[in-house]
Amino acid sequence: MLPGGDVESGDWFHAARANLQLMYHTALAVSRTLDIDQLLDYIMGLVFDWIDADRGCVMLLDEESLHFTPKARRFRPGRAGADEAIVISRTILDFVLEKREGVLTTNASDDERWDPAGSIITQGVREAICVPMQGRYGIVGAIYLDTFTAPGDIGGPQRKRRFNDDHLKLMVAVAHQAALAVEDTNYYSAVVQSERLAAVGHAVAAISHHVKNILQGIRGGSYLVEEGIKGTDVNLIEKGWGIVERNQDRISTLVMDMLSYSKEREPDLTASDVNDTVGDVVELMQSRAAEQSVQLLYFPLPTEMQLMFDAEGLHRAVLNVVSNAIDACLSADEPKVEVSIVLDESAQRLNIDVVDNGCGIPAEKIESIFTAFESSKGNRGTGLGLPVSQKILREHGGDIVVHSQEGVGSRFTLYFPVHVAAASMLDRPTQSE
Repeated sequence: MLPGGDVESGDWFHAARANLQLMYHTALAVSRTLDIDQLLDYIMGLVFDWIDADRGCVMLLDEESLHFTPKARRFRPGRAGADEAIVISRTILDFVLEKREGVLTTNASDDERWDPAGSIITQGVREAICVPMQGRYGIVGAIYLDTFTAPGDIGGPQRKRRFNDDHLKLMVAVAHQAALAVEDTNYYSAVVQSERLAAVGHAVAAISHHVKNILQGIRGGSYLVEEGIKGTDVNLIEKGWGIVERNQDRISTLVMDMLSYSKEREPDLTASDVNDTVGDVVELMQSRAAEQSVQLLYFPLPTEMQLMFDAEGLHRAVLNVVSNAIDACLSADEPKVEVSIVLDESAQRLNIDVVDNGCGIPAEKIESIFTAFESSKGNRGTGLGLPVSQKILREHGGDIVVHSQEGVGSRFTLYFPVHVAAASMLDRPTQSE
């Protein structure tokens, strides 16, 4: 006899303890599992450990059609015919839905509630338990168990009654726990979906705003080009084309930032010289700094060093931070941005410091500067530059640290662990003069 067997022929205390263990394990599984299919299958396994059923099924209810969909099935190994499809009487399911209570039949053929020509009789079902999965807000499904007589199997020890009222009460409690889990998971999924839609809406609104501003810039530049062509004014054409080019760059920046931010990726680690990568960023930004009268200084590592990092990713991360630093200096009397590379041998990490003497960041806004689409640059920013840079550094196992004082300036430190690609100052002996 299984632990959950007939109480009348077994030890009452042993059966009660087994029932409590089933409830404990069910509650434990409910609290730890968000995958409903996995949870329901596990619960059916627990039930079959404690109740001597031949077949079992968990069904979830479609609220609109009131149709049940099987989600987990279980068959008792070694029982003839137990691996065949379960045919569940619609009469039983309708009874459970209408009465909103569990049903127990211990002798289906003599139970006046069922039609003698119905499936519960024709399928050889002897005993059955069907209980509603009653949650906080309604019935979300049902759990069904039965014992049956296989074709040609008459008499024998299997005629002994296996289900009783205690089993029914136990299954009502188990079904309630399962229903709460289904409701919680559905609620969680709805919240996630709502948050996802809200995030998509926020992103679309922010992107649309940036695209609109870029298009306005392109239209303005195109108008100047057209007017210059009409009047054969080369200066006006050059001015208009310059506006168009700048807005083309903004489109490219927006698209690249969106791709970098949205795509989960592993950094493409290759042996590269960090001085070359950062130096290329500084060289690229020199013309922009000169246009805005910002002094851009670069202090590379004193020794060439081949490290393993994603050169393209790091280039983009540094570019975003340097670009922001230049923009932050526009209101300074003597605007200056310093980019330096420092090897922290004690921490085995590389620091790239970008320091400006610009407007600084208010203390209450530092936490939000890495939030997507949060930009302090108005129409000039995408709101993705710093989040993208932080994402790239974190993909390298590093991060970005910010120290800023309003009205004084800011220091952004981009750091990542040092992985030396070849002999370098970290692993070769110091040469004497």
